[in-house]
Amino acid sequence: MALAPSAVKLNVILDAIGSEMSRRGATVADPSTAPARLDVRREEEVRRLIQVYWTPFQATIPGISVGLHLDIDKPTKHWVEAYISPTSDSWIFCFHERPVDGEYQLAYYRQQSDPLVAVEEFFDLAGWYALTPCDLTWADVKASINDDLGWSEEDRGAITGGEMDKAIQESLKKSTIVWLRWKDSSGTERTMPVWFILQDSKMYFVSGERQQTVPGIRDIRKAHVVLRWKGRGNARVADLPVSVKVLDHGPEWDAAAEKLAEKRLNTPGAPEDLASRWRDDCDIVQLTF
Repeated sequence: MALAPSAVKLNVILDAIGSEMSRRGATVADPSTAPARLDVRREEEVRRLIQVYWTPFQATIPGISVGLHLDIDKPTKHWVEAYISPTSDSWIFCFHERPVDGEYQLAYYRQQSDPLVAVEEFFDLAGWYALTPCDLTWADVKASINDDLGWSEEDRGAITGGEMDKAIQESLKKSTIVWLRWKDSSGTERTMPVWFILQDSKMYFVSGERQQTVPGIRDIRKAHVVLRWKGRGNARVADLPVSVKVLDHGPEWDAAAEKLAEKRLNTPGAPEDLASRWRDDCDIVQLTF
C-alpha cells in the first residue's frame, strides 16, 4: 500500500534545495552562458503527460509545488525536471537526446511521497542521468531562482557563500560538539551529540570509544549535522546534509587521528598512544558537506 504523502511547509523544501545546492557546489549566477542551467521556480496545478515506450501516463501535482529544471544542451541535450510538492506526491523526470537519431527519450522517472527525499533524489538523479554523461559536475551549474518563491537574500547566501554560509563556518570553527542525525538500517531516525574537529572544511570524529560510539556507523552514508549559529543577531539552527565516510587505515586515517588525538581533552597518555588505541578499536569518520 502506498504511503500517504508527507505534508511539510514550503520553506522547509526551499531550505532543503538550498542545502543541496550549497553542498554540491551549484551557485546562483547568470545562467545564460553556463554549460548547465538550473531554474528553480514556483509551479501551480502541474499536469505532465509522459510517454514510457508506447504507453502514456499523466503525472498530476495539485496546488503549489517547487519546480526544478536542469538543462544541458551540449554535447547532446539532457534535461531533468522535478516537481516537489509539500502536500502531494513529488515527481522527477530525466530525459536525454538519443545520439543515434536525435529523438528525445525518457531515461528514468521517480514518484516520491516524501518531498525532502524527493529533493535529494533530484540532485542525485540529475547528477547521474544528466551531468555525468555530459562530463559536468554540479560546480558547472548556474542557477536562477524565481522571485515568486520568496527566497530572501539571506537564504540565497547559503548558496552563494554569503553571510549565512560564513556564519556557519565560523560556528563550526568555534564548536567542539554538534548533533548528528541519521536514519539507521530500520529507517528509524536517530540523533546524538558527537565531538569533532574541523579540518580543510571537513569534519572528523572518532566512533568506538566508551564515551562516543555511533551505532551502525559503517552502514551510514548520509546524515545531517545540526548546530546553532548566530545569524543577523539571533540564534538560529542550521541543518546541514553531509556525506559519511569511515576512513580506511592509511595516510588519511593517520593524519585525522593525529589531529583528533591532539585535541582530545581529559584523556591520559600521549596523543600518539591514544591514536594507536584507536587503530585497534575505533573508526575515524569523515563528514563532507
